[in-house]
Amino acid sequence: MSSKQDWRKWLNFSCTACGNCCKNTIVLITDGDVRRIMEGTGLPAKAFVRFFSNVEMPQRDSLWIRLGKRRVAMGLKWESKPTRCMFLGADNMCGVYEHRPVTCRSHPFEIKTNDNWGITRLGISAVVDCPHEWDGEHTLRELKATERWNCDQVEAFEVKVKAWNRKRSGKRTADEFLRFVGLA
Repeated sequence: MSSKQDWRKWLNFSCTACGNCCKNTIVLITDGDVRRIMEGTGLPAKAFVRFFSNVEMPQRDSLWIRLGKRRVAMGLKWESKPTRCMFLGADNMCGVYEHRPVTCRSHPFEIKTNDNWGITRLGISAVVDCPHEWDGEHTLRELKATERWNCDQVEAFEVKVKAWNRKRSGKRTADEFLRFVGLA
């Protein structure tokens, strides 16, 4: 558990727009994220959604989607060479920043909360090299609100994934899944 003094340090995190968090990483998304991007860009879900089978998550994770005999997780498409989020511009800025997934909004913070949404741990993700600065201004209130938004969105998506995975009839394709959750 971090002390309040440790928390103050993390609240000063400042992004340097290196783009490292958008390169060589799989950004998992929910139907809520997809809807927000669709509304903000006018793009259909198929233009930016990809189903990944090579995600590091527990075997019984509730976000695994069954497509035929495969288990996949829904994420943002990549551009290859170099491998990067399709929305990352040449200037390392997000092309859908106002509509970005909630997980991107909370990155690089790692937040653990208790049942009453009190923060029990706060840190910075070590998933990618992040040459950040310490001149930012974040509040615990802002971080808790984003974490709650993310949890609520993921829980609602988990219900839909569970219903899809229980479904016994019909095609089990990516297109059908997008239709099932109202994205096609």
